[in-house]
Amino acid sequence: MLRKIYLAIALIAFTYSVKAEGYAVNVQGAKQTGMGHVGVAINWDASSMQFNPGALATLDAKYSLSMGGSLVWSNTEYTNLSSSALNTETDNPIATPFYLYGSAKLTDKLAVGLAVYTPFGSSNIWGDTWAGKYLIQEITMKSIYIQPTVSYQVNDWMSVGAGLNIVYGDFKLNKAFPILPNPTLPPSATNPIIADGGAELSGNTIKYGYNLGVFLQPTEKLNIGISYRSKVDIELDDSEGEGTFSFPSTVPPALVAGYKAGGVTDGTFTATLPLPASLNVGFAYQIDEKWLVSADVNFVEWSVYKNLEFVSKDAAALNSLNKRDWDNSMTYRIGAQYSANEKLDLRAGFYYDETPTNDKFYAPETPGADKIGITGGFSYLLNEKFSIDAAFIYSKGEKIEAYDTNTRSQGFGGEYQNTAFIPSVGITYNF
Repeated sequence: MLRKIYLAIALIAFTYSVKAEGYAVNVQGAKQTGMGHVGVAINWDASSMQFNPGALATLDAKYSLSMGGSLVWSNTEYTNLSSSALNTETDNPIATPFYLYGSAKLTDKLAVGLAVYTPFGSSNIWGDTWAGKYLIQEITMKSIYIQPTVSYQVNDWMSVGAGLNIVYGDFKLNKAFPILPNPTLPPSATNPIIADGGAELSGNTIKYGYNLGVFLQPTEKLNIGISYRSKVDIELDDSEGEGTFSFPSTVPPALVAGYKAGGVTDGTFTATLPLPASLNVGFAYQIDEKWLVSADVNFVEWSVYKNLEFVSKDAAALNSLNKRDWDNSMTYRIGAQYSANEKLDLRAGFYYDETPTNDKFYAPETPGADKIGITGGFSYLLNEKFSIDAAFIYSKGEKIEAYDTNTRSQGFGGEYQNTAFIPSVGITYNF
């Protein structure tokens, strides 16, 4: 029953898909996004639960509500270095990551809250006929975090907090496979590909993690924050992962039967996709009544993503092991806020995001590269309690030449380049 309740919450909240570096999504607050998505050392409102649970107890407001979402236009261009006729780009849908935070102070020192947000996800649609169709045609990965949180102010300069992460994870992968007159031999002039079949893998599950934070205020102008969000392994068991195969009607029934006899048949599978841990350190300094500056450093433990493996006990063709061997990565963020008047705050920021991907096992399912992001935004206070928040990100990755040396990929690769534009809007209500 508990599983069904959590799943219903996730679906009602509306699902999303978005491509980002690795498969992390960094738009968990419109105010923070406008400043380069800093936030570990900032205590504006209930959104602190995601950035640093320790900051929640330091809010001045007894109750705080913050909600919003983003529209993500993302694109990856692929350049084949042997033939320009094979060049293509993704046709990704507009993605809609979101956040919802609510908190209450039970005493002067104790606060509680509930957060729903979307820190991981990826969507790439390469199409049915592109050069890498036997590796990937379409992939969508989603995660929704539901986080009940408690925070306590230990003394005048330090507070701590913790949240339980209830994580709904979902993925779907489509790719083609070649249909040959003799399935036991590779494609050749005497064993030509006569059609393409289709394979779809999908599954969803619920797992758990945690989010911890310490918030320090050594002076009236300086805040320091440290937070840690744990790794969550999205593990699918035989009841949660499903694989299906499809054959064109033009393929002779006897050949279809032969493929099915060889294991190309529907079945269940197990798989694990890690959502990595992150350690985040930040500071914020109020220069004067007009200017606030802040900087964060995020260390992300992407090295946990060693392999993408599917194991099936009843459909041999679903079995695969593809090395990924990603590296740990760092993201560096800096932002500033200028209070133009009593109602209007203006924001700008910049970040540099290192890619964790390995150019020897580089897969178009999650094409990555070192990238920069330029951000801006504002908040307008409609009254003393209610504000409208808006922000944008323009992100561009460096062009990278990389290949996948896994056996099934046969060295597929070329040049990739990612771009994204992300406007965000939200509201904040403190009372």
